[in-house]
Amino acid sequence: MTRTLPALALLLAATTLTRAADPPPALDLWPGAVPGEKGNVPEEKLTQPVPNGPIKSVTNVSKPTLTVYRPAKDKDTGAAVVIAPGGGYNVLAWEHEGTMVGEWLQSVGVTGVLVKYRVPRRPDQAKDAPPVGALQDAQRALSVTRAKAKEWGIDPNRIGMLGFSAGGHLTAWAATNSDKRAYEAADDADKQSCRPDFAVLIYPGGLVDKVAKDKLAAEIRVSKDTPPCFFALAYNDNGPLDGSLKMMAALKQAGVTAELHVYSAGGHGFGMRAGEKPHQTWPKRCEEWMRAEGFLAAGTKPDAPKPGGSEEEDPASPVAPGAKVEKLAGGFKFTEGPAPDADGNVYFTDQPNDKILKWDTDGKLTTFMEPCGRSNGLCFDKAGFLWACADEQNQLWKIDVKTKEKTVVVKDHGGKLLNGPNDVWVAPDGGAYFTDPFYKRGYWKRGAQEQDARGVYYLSPDGKLARADGDYKQPNGVIGSADGKKLYAADIGANKTNVYDVEAGGALKNRKTFCESGSDGMTTDDAGNVYLTRGRAVLVFAADGKKVATIDVPEGATNVCFGGKDAATLFVTAGTSLYAVKTKVKGGARQ
Repeated sequence: MTRTLPALALLLAATTLTRAADPPPALDLWPGAVPGEKGNVPEEKLTQPVPNGPIKSVTNVSKPTLTVYRPAKDKDTGAAVVIAPGGGYNVLAWEHEGTMVGEWLQSVGVTGVLVKYRVPRRPDQAKDAPPVGALQDAQRALSVTRAKAKEWGIDPNRIGMLGFSAGGHLTAWAATNSDKRAYEAADDADKQSCRPDFAVLIYPGGLVDKVAKDKLAAEIRVSKDTPPCFFALAYNDNGPLDGSLKMMAALKQAGVTAELHVYSAGGHGFGMRAGEKPHQTWPKRCEEWMRAEGFLAAGTKPDAPKPGGSEEEDPASPVAPGAKVEKLAGGFKFTEGPAPDADGNVYFTDQPNDKILKWDTDGKLTTFMEPCGRSNGLCFDKAGFLWACADEQNQLWKIDVKTKEKTVVVKDHGGKLLNGPNDVWVAPDGGAYFTDPFYKRGYWKRGAQEQDARGVYYLSPDGKLARADGDYKQPNGVIGSADGKKLYAADIGANKTNVYDVEAGGALKNRKTFCESGSDGMTTDDAGNVYLTRGRAVLVFAADGKKVATIDVPEGATNVCFGGKDAATLFVTAGTSLYAVKTKVKGGARQ
């Protein structure tokens, strides 16, 4: 049979349509030897049903790579997402959970970073535990992406991770274990954080413990430092549904924001396949969520000049001209609660290690108290006593700094155990306000929440305790104005911060939403600005609630205070470290 020219043209066109576009070049994930590899894996295998067509799956991966999908410059938001395809830790669903995802992210102005992580499980690895090689590759991918931020034109504080099925488990695993790297540092890239700023979990598998099926798997360690999460899955996909609901409950308990989309049908493995069915709209919902959370907010790129071409300092920023955020000390497990004494020495806590530490004005670090009742938030009063939210027994302490003797000033409310005091501020008249969320701790020897609310409490100077406001989902940071007439209290669970007028006698009135952002810790300056911690940043708001500046921090910021001899240094506890930056303002009040 002789083909006509038009028929041949149609055939060639069809062949062109089925042939995948050339993918971006891949780069090696590791600089040399891959951790734990013994050379006992067969040659990498690709499944490519159509010659020169798209690769459907990959297995026998022993040399992990990154494939980077850069968006067009006019659409680039500066955000990036590390992509983890699914495949049961046996293969990687390379097309509909990998390359197509990178192309979709490109289309919405996000740099997609597709990681080819190691599969299948190695013969010598335990079958009842997830393969640690995959976690090593995921953590390394996040650190490398952050290290390449300037080169790739992305914001190091807006790097997320997205995974499907087993890749969804890997994403949850990485998002809840950034405090302990699963390998020894390979090069300078590993100095960068391996914590994603947000996590997208699409029908994630393996989130439930295989034995205690009413619990999350042991490696899914949800805490208040877990990044915001987005879930999408089908109702008729039982395993991922059960695990996602359990993780959502844990995120809620920890005060971490999350969004869940459960579609009535769709089953497992729908990935990026296009269509008009409800479950196929998840990419649009995810884009909307990322935008609403601020991860797609276009702004000045890290390597770009400031608007107008000027390299001048931002006049709204409180940071002193030329000053940089500097790491003062590290190697802790989880820092919190910085508070300056009258001389400007800063005390802070390492809660997992049960220590209160002191950074003095000469730059010397010492341990002030160990153990310290698992103290969290701290505050000094005018008399020089250090108040501490002693979380181990859910108490509020007052510590004599000279003798280190402690007094339990609050141990219950109405005869019932407090939820767990978290942050405290002592007003000029000696009355104290503290927040009482409920974060279940592994070291607690107690039962369920006894209080009927989570809120803000007031302890009067004469020792009378009252719940000032019990209408909170998960209260956290608290601070007052220097004159004691305003009180700011964050509700992480509702993602907002409230402001009150303080009446004579300490009662709170005229509650208003100060800003649409929760916060772990807070402080104020002498210009009336309020400082909140969120993610790897300190957000600065004017007295009217308008955000005026963002101070980037290398790790997840937990709390802030002004200290130093002139009270013009902003100290930030963040992740495993203590940071500081010189400012052109001073603290609003000793705290």
